[in-house]
Amino acid sequence: MRKLFFMALICAGAYLYWRLRQSLFLFELVVEDGRIVKSHGRIPPRLLADVADVVERAGLAKVRIRCVVRAGRPALKFEGEIGDGAGQSLRNVVGQFSPRDIRGGREAKR
Repeated sequence: MRKLFFMALICAGAYLYWRLRQSLFLFELVVEDGRIVKSHGRIPPRLLADVADVVERAGLAKVRIRCVVRAGRPALKFEGEIGDGAGQSLRNVVGQFSPRDIRGGREAKR
């Protein structure tokens, strides 16, 4: 009986951790050769257009951009080669939106 309770407790903890991570996730974009090639999550069309403009101007080669909620504001995480200037430009663009605005956006085009 204790093993069953322990397993149920582990499963419940894993589920709660997964739900917390999902609630903090806003969107993710994959950039290749200066273009957004894949997206996941909700993103308003205006924000997507602004991010695409920065990505194109910066000529980013291969980057994964993930937007999460941190301290009640959207925050960006980057994986790949991105300069400080391009990263800051993207933060400035995303900073104009609240998490509520982003969650209210349409599904991102894939």
